[in-house]
Amino acid sequence: MKLLWRRIRLLEPKAELDQVKMEFYSVLIPVLLSKKIFEYNKDIKDMLELFKLKNPIGEYLYSNRTALIAKVIREIDKNEIEEINFNLSTFKEFVLKQMEEKQLIDSSETTKFINKYSRNKG
Repeated sequence: MKLLWRRIRLLEPKAELDQVKMEFYSVLIPVLLSKKIFEYNKDIKDMLELFKLKNPIGEYLYSNRTALIAKVIREIDKNEIEEINFNLSTFKEFVLKQMEEKQLIDSSETTKFINKYSRNKG
C-alpha cells in the first residue's frame, strides 16, 4: 500500500496525452480493485461522480468492479488532455485523503499508535 501511495503522490498533470493516460491507468486500476481503499463498490461512486466523463456511469456497473473499471477506462480514454489532467488531480486528492483517513500509508506501528491516541484528531 505504501508503494501505491507514493506513486499516487508523484502523479502530476502533463502535456503529453499518452504518458498521462499510461501513468493514470497504472494507479487507477489497483486503487479501484483495492478492498482496503474502497471496501464496497458503492464507495467508488463518490469519487467517480467528481470526474469529468463524456458519458455517465450506469448504476448497474457498481455491482461489478471489473465491469466498472472497464467502463471508467473507456471513458477516460475518450477524454482530452485538460479533462484527463482534471480527473488525475481529482483522483489524487480523493484517494490520498481516503488512504490517510484509513491509515493505509503509515508503515510504522509507532506512528499508528501516536495517531490513534493523538489529541489533534481534527
